[in-house]
Amino acid sequence: MKEWKTIISNEIVQDQWISLRADECELPNGKRIYPYYVLDEKEWIHVFAVDTKDQVLVVRQYRYAADAVCIELPGGTVDAGESPLDAAKRELQEETGFIARTWTKIGSVCANPARQTNSVHIFVASDLHATGAQSLDESEAIDSTFVTATEIRSAIGQGHFSQALHIASFYMCVEALTQSPVQPASS
Repeated sequence: MKEWKTIISNEIVQDQWISLRADECELPNGKRIYPYYVLDEKEWIHVFAVDTKDQVLVVRQYRYAADAVCIELPGGTVDAGESPLDAAKRELQEETGFIARTWTKIGSVCANPARQTNSVHIFVASDLHATGAQSLDESEAIDSTFVTATEIRSAIGQGHFSQALHIASFYMCVEALTQSPVQPASS
């Protein structure tokens, strides 16, 4: 397959939350498309944190755009100059008050390669220890709890664990943990 060529790129919005541009693209057949909107997003991480009873640590929070309370894996964005692993460690502690001694990278998936530039990096965290209070952003109100994989599957079926990328991350981790021993990630 031949790649598209960017003819021009116009920044529409650039702030702390979003970067949106409108590109004019030339297709391999010479046809041009304008505008073709692209969201430049930060990289994301998801953490499948599992305790000694094989229960998974999930978070519950309100999501404004969907006007819904969602059950999810702990996660967030990778800050500038931060590795995905370091972001995963930070987000787990901030959202849940837990740290993990063992980290394994399971993989990465594209968020939406048709319109977004980022990926989700997926980690399994184990050997968990409570450190105390959460350290939430001013826009966050997050509850966390441990549930079984069966309970997550049920929540998926009921539409409570409903974010597609979190579902993909959940199943990738379950598959990886049932197939073979996973190798610890390095910082």
